[in-house]
Amino acid sequence: MKDMLDTNCQSNVRPRLVWRMRSIGSALVLAVCILLGGCHAAGSGNSVAGPTVEFTSVPTAGAGNPEKVSIIRGRVIGAQPGQQIVIYARGETAWWVQPFANQPFTKIQANSNWSSHTHPGTEYAALLVGPDFQPPLTVPVLPTAGVVTFAVTHGEPALWQRWWFPFICVIVGVFAILGFHRLRLHQATRKLSIRFEERLAERMRVAQELHDTLLQGVLSASMQLHVAVDQMPANAPAQPALNRVLQLMAQVVDEGRNTVRGLRSSIGTAHDLEQAFSRIPQELGIQQEISFRIFVEGPALPLQPAIRNDVYSIGREAVVNAFRHSRATRVEVELEYAAHQLRVLVRDNGCGIDPEVLHAGRDGHWGLSGMRERAERIGARLRVLSSAAGGTEVDLRVPSRVAFESHRSNRASKWFARFYVREKEASAPEPEKRVG
Repeated sequence: MKDMLDTNCQSNVRPRLVWRMRSIGSALVLAVCILLGGCHAAGSGNSVAGPTVEFTSVPTAGAGNPEKVSIIRGRVIGAQPGQQIVIYARGETAWWVQPFANQPFTKIQANSNWSSHTHPGTEYAALLVGPDFQPPLTVPVLPTAGVVTFAVTHGEPALWQRWWFPFICVIVGVFAILGFHRLRLHQATRKLSIRFEERLAERMRVAQELHDTLLQGVLSASMQLHVAVDQMPANAPAQPALNRVLQLMAQVVDEGRNTVRGLRSSIGTAHDLEQAFSRIPQELGIQQEISFRIFVEGPALPLQPAIRNDVYSIGREAVVNAFRHSRATRVEVELEYAAHQLRVLVRDNGCGIDPEVLHAGRDGHWGLSGMRERAERIGARLRVLSSAAGGTEVDLRVPSRVAFESHRSNRASKWFARFYVREKEASAPEPEKRVG
C-alpha cells in the first residue's frame, strides 16, 4: 500500500513541475517580445521625423527699398519629390513673397540646396510647400495651410549696426588726427628748416662782409698807426694817447673776430654741440685760470636743423658772458638729452648780474634780449637766475618734439637716458680742465 501511494505522489509532482517551467519560459519570451517591440517602435518613430529647412546665407536687414535685391541661400533635409521653397521677406507691416509676384517658387537642387533673390526685410522666412500650394503675395501672418515646414530668421545687421563699428570709427578718427598732427608738424619743421637755411646763408654773407670790409679796414688802419707810432720820438707828447688808441683798436679787432666766428659757427650733429661748447675758451683766448667743464647726461640725439644753431647761440652767449663779465673761477655746461626735452644749463660761481640789467638788459648790449628772442622763436623756455652769492644760472629747455629729429618716447629709451650719465671734459681727458 505504501509503495502504491509513493508512486501516485511522484506521478502528480512531475506534471506540476513541467507546467511551472513552461509558464516561466512563456513569461520570459513574452517579456523579451515586449522589449523588442518597444525598441522597434522607438526606432520607427525616429525614422519618420519630418523634413527641416535651414538658412546658409542671409542678406542684411532692411526694409522699404524695392530697388535693392540680395541673394539668400539655404538647404532642406528630408524633402520629398515635387516640394519647393517659397520665400517671404517681412516689411514694416506685412510679409511679401520673394523675389517677385510672378516668381514665388524656388526649386530645390539635387544636393538639397536652394538659392534665390530677395528684397530687403527685417526678417526672412523659407516655407517648404507641396506642388499644389498657392502662395499669397502679401500676408500679415505667415501662412500655415499647405506648408510642410518652415524656418524664420532675422536679417544680418548692416556694417554700421554691428557692435564693433563705433570702436573702429574711434580708432580711425584717432589715427586720422595723429596723422594730421604729424603732417602739420612735418610741414612746420620743413618751413623752419628752410628759414634756418636762409638765416644761415644770410649770416655767412654778413660774416664775410664784416671780415672783408670793416675788420680788414680796422686792421689796415691799426697797422698804419703802428708804423706811425714807431716812427715818433719816444718822448713825444701824443705817444701815450696813440698807444691807448692802438689798444682799443686791438680790442675791437679781437671782438670783431669773435663776432665773425660766432656768425660762421654751425653745428651739424648732436656731438658737434658739446664739441662746439668745448672750443669756446680757445676762441675767446681766455688767459686767467678758470675751471671749465661740460657734463652730458643721456645718449646724444641728432637735433632738428631748424633749431640747433639757435640752441648753440644761446648757450654760447651764456658761456661768453660767464667768462668775460662774471669774474668766476668755475664755469660749467650741462647738456641733458631726456625723453621729453633737451636741456642746456650754463652756471658759474661769479658775481652775478645786476637785477636791473637782468630785467631790462644793458644799454647798447643785446645779449640777454637776443637769448630770450631766440628761445621764444624756437618754442623753448629760457630762465636766468642770478645772485651775488650764488653766481648765474642760464637754463634753456627745448621740448623733444621740437629739438630732436627722431622723437624717442618709448619706455626703454627713457630708462636708458635716466641711467646713462657721463662727464665730458672741455678739451682734455682729465677730470677737470683749467683754462689758461
